[in-house]
Amino acid sequence: MYHLRTMNAYEFDHYIDSALQTYIDELVKSGMHTKNDAIEKANKTFDYLLPDGVESKNQFLFHIINETDAIVGMIWFGIRPNNEGFIYDFSVSEPYRNQGIGTKALELIEDEARKHGLKKLGLHVFGHNTNAIRLYQRMGYDFISINMSKEI
Repeated sequence: MYHLRTMNAYEFDHYIDSALQTYIDELVKSGMHTKNDAIEKANKTFDYLLPDGVESKNQFLFHIINETDAIVGMIWFGIRPNNEGFIYDFSVSEPYRNQGIGTKALELIEDEARKHGLKKLGLHVFGHNTNAIRLYQRMGYDFISINMSKEI
């Protein structure tokens, strides 16, 4: 039985540095940004969305907890001004992947979003993250825009 537990300030302090670095790395890997541009974009994004850490308005950061009370991942969603939810970060720790935890976590975050009166959840996924794309498609998420490129 999995459940979500709100991330506390201490946990957030440990999360934020690795989350920033992961986002920077993904922006660079996608080919959309140089390293310096990615650093600037990531810092601006996190500063805007999480000015007060876990106390930031309309931002909800959770740990994914398994039946032994171990942290097996995390998921963060926020409420956008149009009253739609958006999943900003989501990960399942490597040893726990491919066990259905991602599916369960998305179901749990949908329940959380409904508690806030939301009827729609969005997310962004980088094109190179094919495992995540397959999961989101299985869970009923549809493409709304696709950027494509080709090295020539």
